[in-house]
Amino acid sequence: SLEMGKIHAEGCGEVQEYIDICDLAAGMSRQLPGQVLPSERSEHSLLETWHPLGTIGIITAFNFPHAVAGWNSAVSLIC
Repeated sequence: SLEMGKIHAEGCGEVQEYIDICDLAAGMSRQLPGQVLPSERSEHSLLETWHPLGTIGIITAFNFPHAVAGWNSAVSLIC
């Protein structure tokens, strides 16, 4: 980790951030069917649906390789 300019504690923090993002993505997976929202117009409603394309590519910074990849891959895995 020192080759990338990180001390051991920062490397562990980056892995913990990946774990936290996976926890957030697991919670987001419960929202995939969408929501029915009220509309300002009478007799109308709004339906929110997801149409994910998936991960097309990830560009990561050299100093945060796990965290940036985790932010993208965790959310794309639930879709």
